[in-house]
Amino acid sequence: MKDESITLESLQKELSAVRLKLKEKEALFNSITESTLAGYWIFNIPENTMFISPHLKAMLGYEDSELENSTETINRLMHPSDLPDTYALLGKHLESDGAIPFEIECRYKHKDGSIVWVICSGNIVERDEQGKPLIMIGCHIDNTELKKAEGIAKYANELERKNTEMEQFAYVASHDLQEPLNTIQGFIALLTNKLSQNPDPEVSAYIGYIQQGATRMSGLIRGLLEYSRIGKDNVMSKVNCQDVLEEVKADLSQLIKNCDATIEVDELPAVMGYSMELRIVFQNLISNALKFRSHEPPRVKISCTKKGEYWNFSVADNGIGIDPAHHEKIFRLYQRLHPRGMYDGNGLGLAQCHKIVTELHNGQIWVEPNTPQGSVFNFTIP
Repeated sequence: MKDESITLESLQKELSAVRLKLKEKEALFNSITESTLAGYWIFNIPENTMFISPHLKAMLGYEDSELENSTETINRLMHPSDLPDTYALLGKHLESDGAIPFEIECRYKHKDGSIVWVICSGNIVERDEQGKPLIMIGCHIDNTELKKAEGIAKYANELERKNTEMEQFAYVASHDLQEPLNTIQGFIALLTNKLSQNPDPEVSAYIGYIQQGATRMSGLIRGLLEYSRIGKDNVMSKVNCQDVLEEVKADLSQLIKNCDATIEVDELPAVMGYSMELRIVFQNLISNALKFRSHEPPRVKISCTKKGEYWNFSVADNGIGIDPAHHEKIFRLYQRLHPRGMYDGNGLGLAQCHKIVTELHNGQIWVEPNTPQGSVFNFTIP
């Protein structure tokens, strides 16, 4: 009797130890699955019952008590289009006794109505005496963020392809359009020469209109071609912006003299960039400051400050200024704020600046009002 009580007591202790180890293993398993964003499930094959872990339910936006532990829950929450393939693969896995792996990407419906992408995988872990599968254990790994990233990458690649196509189209179109325009201008020259022998004021006026239109069209095509070629066949290098400004001032020296303008340049840094394109940016901004001047002699100040990881360049003037309502519009292609007869140009200069700064140098460009009048164009270069 005493031996039997000792035996019973030892069995109870052994059973308690096994239960404790089981709880420890279960806690470890839960910890592993939760830290890897995985929710697990246990499928009793003969009874067609299923345990669904709280973490898997939480992945779909539910509390543990809100969802029943059953295969019906899976059937209800899995996207209807993914159920046939999932059950087909499960059947092959069981029929092959696990030789065919069970792993599939599928979609679930979140409680808030959104879609949750998961990688569902599992294995047979227990068989009966005849070797037939009894228990499967598997996990669901949340794959939603990766799918979103893949979607963004696919969109970025498609956008890059479209941009390349547009640049190629702009180059080909501008090149092809120039040929017939050259023919028109050639005939205009012949007509003008022939008309000089028998002057006709009315016809001369018409030819003059045609010549103006052709010249304007030629300028637009040339500008479009230049815009499409920005950044092509150039290599990024260390660019001394001080030297670039001196070259721009030399190129604009006659215009600066004619306007009686003052150009003040602070000390500028050297940056990693595209020398020719940065020169275009400075030249366009300074030319605009001289073009859109007020009744006072133009005063233009170019400065630069370091802000975090970027150099912030500023080109400030005392010109006529820009209505804040147009501060974004002016950087688009062919945008003009004034009638054609008031100022020359084709509305491409600031669009070129925007493309050079944002696309080639990963910076930003914007305009602000100056005090007491004029504008301040800012752009950043890493």
